This record gives sequence, C-alpha cells and structure tokens, in this order.
Amino acid sequence: MPSDDRVELALTAMQGQRDAFRAALGSTAEQVQSFLNEHRGSENGGAHRIAAELGPFAAGHFNTDRLATLFESEIRLDGLTLETIEQARDTIAELTKRNHDLFVAHVKPGGDVREVVARALEEIGRAFGAVRIFELTRSGSHRGNEHARSLGSFPFVKWSKGERRLAPPLVVTVDGADLRAERLAEFLDGAQKIVLVVRGKCAPAPLVRLITPGTFVIQTSDGTGLDRLAVHDGPGIGALLPTDAARFVHDPAGGTPLANRLSVTHLPDREPRLSIGGVSGQQQSEELRQLRALAAAPPEATPAGETAQAAAPPAPADKLAAWLLSQANFSDL
Repeated sequence: MPSDDRVELALTAMQGQRDAFRAALGSTAEQVQSFLNEHRGSENGGAHRIAAELGPFAAGHFNTDRLATLFESEIRLDGLTLETIEQARDTIAELTKRNHDLFVAHVKPGGDVREVVARALEEIGRAFGAVRIFELTRSGSHRGNEHARSLGSFPFVKWSKGERRLAPPLVVTVDGADLRAERLAEFLDGAQKIVLVVRGKCAPAPLVRLITPGTFVIQTSDGTGLDRLAVHDGPGIGALLPTDAARFVHDPAGGTPLANRLSVTHLPDREPRLSIGGVSGQQQSEELRQLRALAAAPPEATPAGETAQAAAPPAPADKLAAWLLSQANFSDL
C-alpha cells in the first residue's frame, strides 16, 4: 500500500478525534468573537450610550462617565487588551481553517522523528496557548510578551493535564531507518495518539519498548485495529509497518493481567541480522525477544472488583469548546 494511501487510512481511522478538535476550535473562535463584539468599544462605550439616551440636554450637565460606572457592570477593556484578545482569536481561527497538514508531519530521510513530532505538537499547542491568553487577558493577568509567545508556538511540555487530555491525533511519516520510536515516549500522556506511517524496511518490533499498562500500542500492516486506538481513553501509538514486521495489539482495556492486554498475531520467521539505520541486528533481536517474552506471560485472573475499562469515544466538540473557554484555573501546570 503506497505511503500516501496509508496516511489517508490513518487519518480516516482518527477522523472522529480530528473533527471534534477542529469543531471545538471553530466554536471557541466564535465565542471569543462574541466576547469581542460585546466588549469592543467598552472604553467609554457605556458613557456614549447614556449620553445618546439623555440627548443634547445632558451635554455639560451630567458626568456620563460616572453614570456609566453606576449603571453598568460590564468589564471595561482598553484597546491593548482587546487587540491581544483579537490576536488570540485570529490564531484559533487560523488553526481551525487548517486541513490535514495540522495533523500530519513528515520526517525527511535522515531526520529526527522526535524533533518533528515535538514541532508538530508545538503548532497544535498554539490553540491552547491562544485560549490561555484570552482567559488571562480578560481576567487582567496577561503579561505582555511572556504570554504572547504562546501564539507562535506552545510546546507539549507546557501543556496542562487537561490540555493533554484534549490533544488531537498526529500522523507521522518516517523512513524505517530513522524510526526510533522509544524517543516518543515523552509525548504519550493524557489522550495523545500518534500513528507512524513507516517507509521501507524497519526493525520488526520498534514499538515494543513503549508498552506500559495504560498505553495503547499497535503494530499493523493494513490498518486493522487503528479504530480501537482511536477510541482508547488514554495515550496510544500505532505503526503501519511492512508485512514482514511483527503485528500485535496492546490494549489497556484488557485489564491488569498482561496476557489479557497483549495479543500477538504475527512474528517474523527469521532473526534480524543487518543493521537498519542506527539499530543493530542485536538490538532488533532484543526487541523481538522482549515481545515474545511479554506474549508468553501466563494469564491471570482479574482481581475481584476490578473490571476492564471500556473505551470512551472522543469528547463531543461542544464539551471540548466549553472546556477550552473555562480554563481560568491553571493550577495543574
């Protein structure tokens, strides 16, 4: 299957999360615009309205500024504050209009997969940075250039716990020789999903080092199982690999026993001998041995009172937008 077709396959599998994120951004931009419409011109706006209502007789007889403070409870925002909020709105609107390119990253031959993923998530993170600026600005806590940088990039390391739970999926194309999947472990948090579309030969079990009890991990050659990755209520990573690579699914929904979580459907007949990129044949063999050892773990009974957690669908767009606009408390940063 050509690489472009596999990218489309991965994007289709993750479509629900992508659409929810984009719809939420659109709704958020509209709500920020509504806020601007309500408060634009609030500087002396109340005074102007009172003067118009009182008519020419009020001129020189009443201090309409003081009357406005008595009769209006709206937030008074100066021009600089409104301009900052407009910049945040424009950033959200720009990201909303982006097509697949916001959710797809390409590692050039010889490139560093971790650096590419980090940059792609920084770009996605601009949405979270813009919402933070909006909340901080309208609450009077905005600190000029310190927060304005969030509109240009907002790295994953700065994302809050809640933001990591709302992260959209990322599809990454990479040569097998450049695939060092273990370097992506730092991004597997919250509900972040990464799907690797691997070009050419690669190590047979490159994702085995990423198996942890709460992380969904899948190696597939035809996309089977990516739908399960998409609805997993937690972090996950998948790889579309050549047909001679190992194929397995590690699904945390299986419960505590490893044997209930891990299903291996294919193992290569031959041990790898040649290096691929910077990964030696010995290192590749060790990864295969680790996968075999994990697959051989004896089944265990699920402890009393413990049940496997059913996968939850992505958060609806309206709930996501509501969350984005409610983040005035960043105590978990």
